[in-house]
Amino acid sequence: MIWGAKNIAKLIALAAKGLSYTQIGKELGITKNAAIGKARRLKIDKSPEQTTYIKAKPPAHKPQPKPIKPTLPPPPPAPVTDMKLLTMMELKDNHCRYPIDKDGETVFCGLPKFKKSFCQEHGAKCYMPPRPLPPDSGRRT
Repeated sequence: MIWGAKNIAKLIALAAKGLSYTQIGKELGITKNAAIGKARRLKIDKSPEQTTYIKAKPPAHKPQPKPIKPTLPPPPPAPVTDMKLLTMMELKDNHCRYPIDKDGETVFCGLPKFKKSFCQEHGAKCYMPPRPLPPDSGRRT
């Protein structure tokens, strides 16, 4: 059912008479639950002395803007001395995966891995050493 002004006025009038929602639904040709739902959305009080129609207001809160994800800067350029400069398809499990931009194409270091995904030189650039704990941190070492 499309709720036009005519059907809303009829719903308000029937609710003002004190009819049950089952009877209102039969009058309008809808289900009891459809009548209840529309009456609640319109904030219609079914008691005869207090039947009013209050237009619902939009929520007062403003939608929060989506947080902007910071883009990471590209990795610092590394000297292209003894690196193998492999493409993605040429990489094996034991190769360093430090990305390098060479003439608009991304290639990778390709030296043997030392720590996680990088060779020793690139691992030192990509990973920070762990910070020492303050003396009063409460942890036992």
